[in-house]
Amino acid sequence: MTRAARRRSGRPFRTVVAGLAVLLPLAAAAQDADPSAPGVQLTVGQQLAVEDGDLIGITPLDLSIRRATRAQVLQFNLSAPFHLNDPEEDSTFALGDPQGRLLFRRGARNAALEFELGYRENDLDREILFDDLSNEFVTLDGGRVAQTDARLTYVFGSQSKLGGEFGLSWLQRDYSGTTDPDLDDHETRSGNIAVYLEPTPLIRARILAEASRTDGDDGNDSRSNRYGAGASMQVDKLTNLDVELARTNIRRFDEGVLETAEGPSLRLGLTRARPLGDWSLSLGSEPGTAGRREDFNIGRNLELRRFDLSGQVGVTRFRDNYDPIFQISYRQEFSRVSQVQASLSRAGVTDDDGDEALNTDVAASYSRQISDVSTIAANIRYRESEVQSGDNQDARSVSFGLDYSRALPGDFALVAGANIIRSKDGDGERDDEDRVYLGVNRSFSFLR
Repeated sequence: MTRAARRRSGRPFRTVVAGLAVLLPLAAAAQDADPSAPGVQLTVGQQLAVEDGDLIGITPLDLSIRRATRAQVLQFNLSAPFHLNDPEEDSTFALGDPQGRLLFRRGARNAALEFELGYRENDLDREILFDDLSNEFVTLDGGRVAQTDARLTYVFGSQSKLGGEFGLSWLQRDYSGTTDPDLDDHETRSGNIAVYLEPTPLIRARILAEASRTDGDDGNDSRSNRYGAGASMQVDKLTNLDVELARTNIRRFDEGVLETAEGPSLRLGLTRARPLGDWSLSLGSEPGTAGRREDFNIGRNLELRRFDLSGQVGVTRFRDNYDPIFQISYRQEFSRVSQVQASLSRAGVTDDDGDEALNTDVAASYSRQISDVSTIAANIRYRESEVQSGDNQDARSVSFGLDYSRALPGDFALVAGANIIRSKDGDGERDDEDRVYLGVNRSFSFLR
């Protein structure tokens, strides 16, 4: 069976202050929240699945709670599927892949507070292909991973010349049943603070500081600090420039060996508005214990009546090697009942051990409402990691999914589908998974 996972990656600290204008939608979203949104929705069902020749009974349980006013939003989502006779579980009746998330957001005209707490547990084969983990390495391994995370963000001074942002985040990942020694349990704590100043109506400057700490059970620890300054400037009516210059310090213990990196980091972004969409240019340079990585991109967005298209092309430099990078996304609504989405990206990533890789990600999906009561959807995703430093193997994995749903009387719904996964690593090792399922769900709504 395909197994894919790599520890939370990106630079040791990826929560980068991108400007107060990016963070202020916290307040706007709270003010614009729909008070008439449904209060509680519960979905239960019974499904039969055939996976690799084994017949499995699945009882999905999904709970959604949402309470909203113009000033605040409280939202809770829980998914807890129960499995019967699953050969991968230790008992006959077991909890499958539980997931839960709590979100609280409160906003005012000049400030916003957001808190989020989440938990999820799943097989490693679904960690990369069915979750948005674009910065993880693809590896083939068995077992499961449980992730608990929390985040707190506070923004103030949104309508004044002096403002700021304060953020804290925590992540715990626990692995079980794995054979890869690099998949060790670890905890990451990070925080950031930024102060924004507006000396003129066309310039918004910022002073920032960031820190991250990762502690692994195997003794491999990582420390990262970053501090600097930046500014967002309106060059003219059509052009905006954002520049950030910082000092980065990284200390990492890998199997008892101390690895360090220190130096300046530069980020530059330029956008120019055009009638059909924006042009953009970005430049980044970041130090790392395995070498400095530099990225350069040119992008274009097109917003037409029939479809949206955006793309970036560029080059990344690592250890004097140049590799092309790109990102393309496409979305089109053929009619009110059908739409298609597709994306293609290739980018350099760094994990907590300082290992570097080039990740390629291809995804496409199509959905169509066949009638007033039935819908069909298909999706495909391909992921590949080309390792540039470290002892990991190159690996690639592809998945295909087909889902069908049909509304039945009495708030019942018929669901059916199939999932196929194929994977292979640099040593030629292959892992496959096939699942076909059929079932009936029913939804209950309360407190509307």
